[in-house]
Amino acid sequence: MPSFPFCPNPKCRLHLVAPSSAWFTPFGFYPTRTFGLVRRFRCRTCRRTFSSQTFSVDYFAKRRVNYPDLLDRHASSASLRALSRTLRLSCGTIQNRLDRLARQGIALHAQVRRFADPKEAVCVDGLVSFDVSQFFPNEITLSITSDSRFVLDVSHATRRRSGTMTNDQQSRASELYPRVSLEWGAISRTFRDILDGLAEDRAERGGFPLVLITDEKKEYQHVLYRHPLFRNQDESHRVAHLRVPSYLPRTYANPLFASNYLDREIRKDQANHHRETVCYSRNVSNGMSRLMCYLVHHNYRKRYRIGGKVTEIRVHGEVAGIPRPRIDQGLLDMFRLRAFLTRIRLTESQKRIWKKEYPTPLKNGPEYLPAYATA
Repeated sequence: MPSFPFCPNPKCRLHLVAPSSAWFTPFGFYPTRTFGLVRRFRCRTCRRTFSSQTFSVDYFAKRRVNYPDLLDRHASSASLRALSRTLRLSCGTIQNRLDRLARQGIALHAQVRRFADPKEAVCVDGLVSFDVSQFFPNEITLSITSDSRFVLDVSHATRRRSGTMTNDQQSRASELYPRVSLEWGAISRTFRDILDGLAEDRAERGGFPLVLITDEKKEYQHVLYRHPLFRNQDESHRVAHLRVPSYLPRTYANPLFASNYLDREIRKDQANHHRETVCYSRNVSNGMSRLMCYLVHHNYRKRYRIGGKVTEIRVHGEVAGIPRPRIDQGLLDMFRLRAFLTRIRLTESQKRIWKKEYPTPLKNGPEYLPAYATA
């Protein structure tokens, strides 16, 4: 008889920790076209039934997909429709699998990022792109370690179009903006999300100060000075804020090189963030799921230095201090075992990506989220 680590019912007392003794009984089979006969079981405590597929990343799936291959192709500048053509799957199926990979990647990142070296300086900067229309530019705030270039967190903000507009563009903007409710202070909120994650992950630094490197954006300074991470400093918890002018050359000597590097990589490797692209994100939540897939690939599957020696096979997470066996096991579980939201601890921005809570301009109502995604 197979073994399962816990009851999948979030309301069962065996959901978080199951006893070593048998806590479930066989409860027959059910046929599937894709996976054949699937065994069903029932929990002795809550009497809820489940199957071996309940713990699989392919739970409720109707087609098999090679997840490592999909993740690698997605990180190689393939658009959603290009993936659809290559893999002979519908765009909806591709997005569904990328949503699954995003949730699995978030769970992997939440489990192993605490092993990263907390003494490394952190760069924070915003990637500017757009969703739906160029009248709705976004700012995606990313935090990344300075030397290992390990991405820590990401948050999204939608704002109004800035700069000079023609008369026709001004007329179009006056039609669109009354139809949407944009978040006030969204960019400040994204930086606050980043600081919340740093306060949780990097609270204990062994007497070393937390060095934050940003550009000279006023919102960053205002939020930092009001955040508990800065206000509650003592002798063992210090925060240093280094502000870098944006006019400095984007060379390796620039303190914000890690952020500039990540900006370049995302624009190169993600079709929906190319300059003047026609593959732009039509849906904010879907776009953030795809970005999360890319960041997980960058942290845990991409070599630290592509142009380095052939013997250099470390990934960014490994350079950041995470043991390679933990990364390898985490990736193995990511492609096989379904992650449960009720069993992991996430930052607020990660919860928004998981639950698809980022609103899309001009779209009414919440995003569709399968019930099993919140279990």
